[in-house]
Amino acid sequence: MYNCYPEAVLADQIFLTRENRKWLKNRGIRVVGKPLGRPAKGRKTAYQLRKFKREYATRNHIEGKFGQGKNGYRLNQIRAKRSDTTKSWISAILFVMNLTRLVKLAKDFLLNFIRFFYLTVRQISTDIIKSKKLRFNFIVNMA
Repeated sequence: MYNCYPEAVLADQIFLTRENRKWLKNRGIRVVGKPLGRPAKGRKTAYQLRKFKREYATRNHIEGKFGQGKNGYRLNQIRAKRSDTTKSWISAILFVMNLTRLVKLAKDFLLNFIRFFYLTVRQISTDIIKSKKLRFNFIVNMA
């Protein structure tokens, strides 16, 4: 898509086979996942542990979206016979998921804008009322 490979790959354990790891290594792509084999004897530094946890945790958002698609939008119940029809169904479901997120963001923005506008108008009207009371009190005291 961007005419270059990504810096790192966040994949499920099932996709991180020796063959896939070798392919990624040949292209200079870092694998974020548990290494194959026995754990290394040397301990990782605190920075390395934090970095691994942070990178590995970014997958949670991705997995959560797939779970939402499966449970809420029936992404796992597609019964199309042809592969192009299946791809169309998946694309349509992902489009609707993105659209609902966009609508939610727009709604939040609009509500915050209305709230800000309401509070600003209320403050201005309060200031005007206070200034009129001050003028009225000044006129009454003068008489």
